[in-house]
Amino acid sequence: MPPTPPVPEPASQSLEARIYAAYEALSPAEKKLATVLLQYQKDLPSYTVGALADKAGVSRATAARLIRALGYATYPDAKRLIRAEQHWGSPLARLGAPGGEIPGAVLGQMVQADLDNIRSTVEGIPERVLTEVARVIASARRLRIMGLRSGYGLAHHAAHYFSLAMGDVQVLPTGGGSYSHEIASVAEGDVLLVIAFRRRPRLLPTILAEARASGAATVLITDLSATASARVAQHVLRCRCHSPSPFNSFAAAVTLINFLAWSVTTMLGEASRTRLRRIDRLVGLLDDVSTPQTTAPGR
Repeated sequence: MPPTPPVPEPASQSLEARIYAAYEALSPAEKKLATVLLQYQKDLPSYTVGALADKAGVSRATAARLIRALGYATYPDAKRLIRAEQHWGSPLARLGAPGGEIPGAVLGQMVQADLDNIRSTVEGIPERVLTEVARVIASARRLRIMGLRSGYGLAHHAAHYFSLAMGDVQVLPTGGGSYSHEIASVAEGDVLLVIAFRRRPRLLPTILAEARASGAATVLITDLSATASARVAQHVLRCRCHSPSPFNSFAAAVTLINFLAWSVTTMLGEASRTRLRRIDRLVGLLDDVSTPQTTAPGR
């Protein structure tokens, strides 16, 4: 039996912070249950510990050990404290009590958290799932990408790399307040890739359902807490995004996007090579970018 991990401090830490502080020392069964706790953390007070253990496929004894390892006296104690958390998903949750000293920035902690996020995310997604998602995107008639809230910048990052390998890639605008025109244009043969992390818009499940009803395939890149939207999407890639800073880390999401773009490029084979050749020619013709010179100026 692995040693019991240290109890996280202080007692006011959120469930998520407690899990990430103890995660590496947990047993495989405890990690499975910890992932379930993260997925259902918003609704945790309405679940019994037995129901959560069943969802994770672990024993009640494992659940009891995990609750103690996270620093809670009992599961009812955990539910009480979780219910009292006021800033779920907000940067305020990591800034400490009002009027207190804000923790300083430590680069090494952020680097380690990013590495842990990437490793844990990749370990949690079977290779066959990534292969299937890449295949779905590679075979798409058109790729439409929607980035909601913190996923907005990631959507443009994804579009840049996917459009190097395939044509008809577009980021759907989300700032105009109306999604109806954009989703009405999604059709059979398309792929809708949505990137949305916690504090997702409430309408996201409806967006995904409407895209599926049109015949499009749907892919959701999100965090461990997604529930309603994850039930609707056909393909779900969950990223760990813990950070010691007030802001989420998206290092794991960027890694997944980069890998998928690489995989799609490989799957498209000569077609992607032909497109890249044309893009390279047009970069020199249209984009006026600077490149290393083989001969010094004036020689």
